Amino acid sequence: MSHPWHRSFRIPATFTALAEFVMDGLDPGDPDVWRYASWMDHGGSLFCGDLEPALLGMPGSGDVPEQFCGELAYHFQPLEILPFCWNGGDALHYGWAVLAPELDADDHPCVSFAPVDDRAWWLGDTTKQALENLLVGTVAGARERPSPAEEPLWAEVCDALGLRPDLESTEITPGARSKRDLRPEVPPGWRYEPSGDGIGVLAEASAFAPSSVPVDKPWDQDEYLPWARAFLDEGYPGSALCVLKSLSSHSRASVELMREAYRRLGRDLHVERADLWLSLHPSD
Repeated sequence: MSHPWHRSFRIPATFTALAEFVMDGLDPGDPDVWRYASWMDHGGSLFCGDLEPALLGMPGSGDVPEQFCGELAYHFQPLEILPFCWNGGDALHYGWAVLAPELDADDHPCVSFAPVDDRAWWLGDTTKQALENLLVGTVAGARERPSPAEEPLWAEVCDALGLRPDLESTEITPGARSKRDLRPEVPPGWRYEPSGDGIGVLAEASAFAPSSVPVDKPWDQDEYLPWARAFLDEGYPGSALCVLKSLSSHSRASVELMREAYRRLGRDLHVERADLWLSLHPSD
């Protein structure tokens, strides 16, 4: 199953199974069915928020991506995050951290992120683990009794997807938040470098310069954009991204440089995301 807005991205099988479970017996073509899009009437709050309707098959979701990729309306949004669930009015969302789309991986690590955050935080090494931690976060944040874990749907969805949430975990707080850094699997000959946005840069080792540039003043784009340009000129797009993704906000200039770095890495998905960001931010 492909992402409705980014056709090159394959939805991980675990989420496809969840979408099939949610939509079982519902007709996506029925305009009234989208009162179920959040799955609230089916217990959608079990996953700390509303599942992304387009990933459940919302009609017309692939027509005009810039009308749907709401996360890109925020200035400081890591472009690598593809959301699959939203938590309320603070725009907290949960999504796949697609670090290297050219690998065409079957699954991806997941993170939580909100525009008010300084960075993204780990949610799971896989989609399955992320969904388990969303269930844990729902119980951690529940004030009402009985616990959400006692709802009949809890057992149904866990059985259907093979989920085993650890309700004794102290690592996951209300809203499925953690303070754990993302640590992706690194293929042989590749390198992973953390960055200030909490996502980091995963690329072949040759994409990084022999030395790095510490971003000690992330608010000062005038100081660091020239470094990013220099890394691109020298043939080190990975190092350029490390600098750009450690700045405390995006600008058209920084995203244009990101787009070029992604292009040189062969990351068409991220080039597409950068273009969407730029279309939603015609001026800084």
